[in-house]
Amino acid sequence: MAVERCREEAIGWHVRLSDPAAPSADWAEFTDWLEADPDHVDAYDAVALADAELGESVRVSHADPAVPRNDNAPAPAKWYQRRGLFAVAASAAVAVLASPFLLSGRALQSYETRTGEIREIAMADGSQIVMNGGTKLELDRRTNRFARLSAGEAVFTIRHDATHPFTLETPESTLRDLGTVFNVRQGDDSLEVTVAAGAVQYNPKVEAVTIRAGNRLQVSHDHPVPALSRAEPGSVAGWRSGRLSYQAAPISEIAIDLTRSLGTPVSVSRDVGVRRFSGIIRIERDQKLLFRRLESLLGVRAHFSAKGWHLTS
Repeated sequence: MAVERCREEAIGWHVRLSDPAAPSADWAEFTDWLEADPDHVDAYDAVALADAELGESVRVSHADPAVPRNDNAPAPAKWYQRRGLFAVAASAAVAVLASPFLLSGRALQSYETRTGEIREIAMADGSQIVMNGGTKLELDRRTNRFARLSAGEAVFTIRHDATHPFTLETPESTLRDLGTVFNVRQGDDSLEVTVAAGAVQYNPKVEAVTIRAGNRLQVSHDHPVPALSRAEPGSVAGWRSGRLSYQAAPISEIAIDLTRSLGTPVSVSRDVGVRRFSGIIRIERDQKLLFRRLESLLGVRAHFSAKGWHLTS
């Protein structure tokens, strides 16, 4: 049966990737297998969870019977060969994941940055999150494997754990880490995910789009179908060093990024906002110098007032 075959393949992948010396080619092939079918993701999650939960209970609850001293003791069955136990554990895993009470029982702690501020968060498992200005993020105090980004931008450097993958929620999407460095920008009606290393899966239960290193995914209310494009891995999260990289980005979006980085409001006229720009903008401490350069680079006029900078044609 297809379900049985899917489970057997998931078990095989879990055994292969449990080896610390597993080559990088195995990880690339594993990512292809996950992307091929959303059922593969569900099967692998069930296998990994069963392995983690059965570790101690199998040894304690199912001790092997005594064997005469002159007989060779039979080798204990591997956890994944105990079909009855696996079925029970997998069913329990599904019940736990489906429980609305447990899903809503997170102990979330909020983090927020002002525009112009960058904040680093070091997590207990060695993962790291760096928040750009004007960002709202929530972390679960009970686990290092969950975060929720409601607005703004952050770069995530996540320690890979196949049995407990890191999950990032945004207002309308879910991202699952596959051992990754990735940048996420959540706008009012858009999402952009750029991967510098490893891979991220977008909406595992629906589209299940895998974003690999050097790729960018963009989705918005106007363009709800996820679109993949190329991105230079070295430019990911360049805002940390004052470099903003764009490929055919509307100037209205650039204004939001400038506000986030400078801490000074930047607005655009309607006709300027729809123009698109490709290239790199270097953030200067001297804002007058920065906007003088932007006038030439973007082909706009920059005006400063008590409300901040305003770009017009």
